[in-house]
Amino acid sequence: MRFKTWIATGLAVCALGIFAGSAQANEVTGSGSVVMKDKFHSKNAWGSNLTLPRDGKITRVMDGTYGFDIRTVDGVQVASFLDPQQAVGLSLPAGTYVIDPYVCTQHRHHHIEVTASY
Repeated sequence: MRFKTWIATGLAVCALGIFAGSAQANEVTGSGSVVMKDKFHSKNAWGSNLTLPRDGKITRVMDGTYGFDIRTVDGVQVASFLDPQQAVGLSLPAGTYVIDPYVCTQHRHHHIEVTASY
């Protein structure tokens, strides 16, 4: 009888582990950087797209000082934030997004990283 109880308990623990593992969310991070050179009237921008294979939600924003836009790869503005932390909690449909940071008139460079879970 004890052996059957031990087996049943072991199977229950395994099942719990499988369900807990499959319920964990995956994360992706996108970034954007901009450097403006007023002397040469140039702008350098680079970063990595935020690609969500399923609907997701922004969970973290790092290095955001001046704000940023979230755009589709076609350039359609999805959201705009003056306070970058306001983006935390924003739900986004599956797709690929560009992170476009703002720069201020004095500090002509900016970098931001946005993490989302899905």
